[in-house]
Amino acid sequence: MGFFMNKTLNIENKSNKVEPALAAQVIKQDNFKLRSPGILKNWVKKIPFFSAMDYFRRKVYDSQFFDGSVRTLAKSLEEWPGALLIDITNRCNAKCVWCPNPDLTNVGAMDMDVYRKIIDDYGSRGGVITFGTFGEPLMDKHMKERIEYLKCYPKIHKIEILTNGFFLNENIVPTIIENGVGVDISLDELDKQTFEDVKKMSFDIVRDNIVNFLKANSEAKTPVPVNIRIKTMKTVEETLEQELFKVITSYDCSVVLNSIDDNIISNWAGKLDKESFIKEYEISTNNKTQFTHKRFNQTNIAPCTQLWKWMVVYWDGSVVLCCADMFSQAIVGDLKSNSIAEVWNGSQMKGHRDQMINRKRFEVAICQDCDIHLSWHNLNEYYDKNGSFRRDRKFIMG
Repeated sequence: MGFFMNKTLNIENKSNKVEPALAAQVIKQDNFKLRSPGILKNWVKKIPFFSAMDYFRRKVYDSQFFDGSVRTLAKSLEEWPGALLIDITNRCNAKCVWCPNPDLTNVGAMDMDVYRKIIDDYGSRGGVITFGTFGEPLMDKHMKERIEYLKCYPKIHKIEILTNGFFLNENIVPTIIENGVGVDISLDELDKQTFEDVKKMSFDIVRDNIVNFLKANSEAKTPVPVNIRIKTMKTVEETLEQELFKVITSYDCSVVLNSIDDNIISNWAGKLDKESFIKEYEISTNNKTQFTHKRFNQTNIAPCTQLWKWMVVYWDGSVVLCCADMFSQAIVGDLKSNSIAEVWNGSQMKGHRDQMINRKRFEVAICQDCDIHLSWHNLNEYYDKNGSFRRDRKFIMG
């Protein structure tokens, strides 16, 4: 099983006839399609010193020499955010051991009048709406009303929800499916004991909700896109043999599977003590070298895609710099009193973008300890040359 040397597997099920146990081999299975280069990519990663080679490849690619390939698209996206990440509430029922959300003190849910003002503004030009960034959006008592309000604005052409699945039940599922809302589920662990140890909520409820939702979605006239994220303390090989994995992959959904190591867990812009987490849970540190993505991110001075890819709106209407800013350390505007265009094109956003372009990323305070840096070359994976979200992508996240 050395095939999964990078411990990451992206699977997209294209059929309801699946034998998940064979997914570990990834080969000769028409039921699965790797969404990344797959077999060749994993084979290349077995080459000695690949990590170091890849590190320097990315270092060259993120140099100013290649900025011209993305600058035109970035300029287009500076006019209007292609996506709005709305943190309807930052409350969360889960207490995941790798997330600093329980330390939040400024918690709440977005007022409906503030929400309508934001949607009325964004709907004039449209784009993608994502519910959920720092909390669990399905905890919000107005979620049905919020989703249905979007019907007024056809230019908002894509809607998605990030959820842990606990509230993904019969009260909200019909609204989600009827309105074509994509669902991105952070499931993570697949066995009851580990799940409840690390997420601090009922495994049985989440499992039943997800299975019932997948069944309802498969029977719908127009099923919605579904992505399930599994971030596990176990190995990829062990996870592929879990009964719940086999059930999930018998439905039409995509699965992103990662075995946790220090390259998978984020430090949330310095708000999570990742070193203590790794030590407490005895996480493998075999990949802990200067050449891992997370280590590279903490030294990379190239522009981060977050300042062009989307606008992140906190529950109180304030706009924060990026999706790593759970604690509102870098507020760049307030949609209660300003328009989206005013904030997106305002002096603070322009100033931070200029810092990024001039390779002064670490002059932005929140970036100094952040390991979630995404190269702005990634913009080409989400938007076409005109700045429109690529319709062949199912989700803006990831």
